[in-house]
Amino acid sequence: MKQQTRTHDKRQHLIRTAADLVYRNGFLKTTLADISAEAGIPLGSIYYYFQAREDIARAVVERRVTELNDFLEKQADQPSPRLRLEALVHVWVDERESDTVFGCPVGSLCYELAKGRGPMSTEAARPFQLLLVWCETQFRQMGCSRDAKTLALHLISALQGISLIANALGESERILREAAYLKRWLREVESRTKRPNGAS
Repeated sequence: MKQQTRTHDKRQHLIRTAADLVYRNGFLKTTLADISAEAGIPLGSIYYYFQAREDIARAVVERRVTELNDFLEKQADQPSPRLRLEALVHVWVDERESDTVFGCPVGSLCYELAKGRGPMSTEAARPFQLLLVWCETQFRQMGCSRDAKTLALHLISALQGISLIANALGESERILREAAYLKRWLREVESRTKRPNGAS
């Protein structure tokens, strides 16, 4: 049991290290040797856990999906779907400085893995599929059943787009402006659902 625990802990340490390096340097520029050096684990030992770089990519995507799931599940305590969606927007506010330097940790990874529709493109789609379905559910609960898919797509597109723009321009203030706009937009969407002839 202790050996299994040590093996699990070492694997998780490698995945955390890989996720951080991939975020800062990009997947294509991150090698197993880089992960070995940063994690303080001999390169030969890494091959015990990951046979190829694609295995690292899958593990990092799985980590991002798990992190997203954990965050989204915690939002169930929020008293309304609008507040749950605003909490998602606020993630971009909290992480605006790192996003400005490195881009969105989810968006930049998924873009890189999906580029050219290579073998990792299916894995790359998973975080976005999770976010879109969750946002769509919130909009449906808000009373926007007819337009829920479109509204969810708009929100995620806006958040990913502002990360890209802030990163390209090196201006974290852009994220603050967009986040403030999106919160106003969410309140407007919610208010329309409460009118007699509002969205349904």
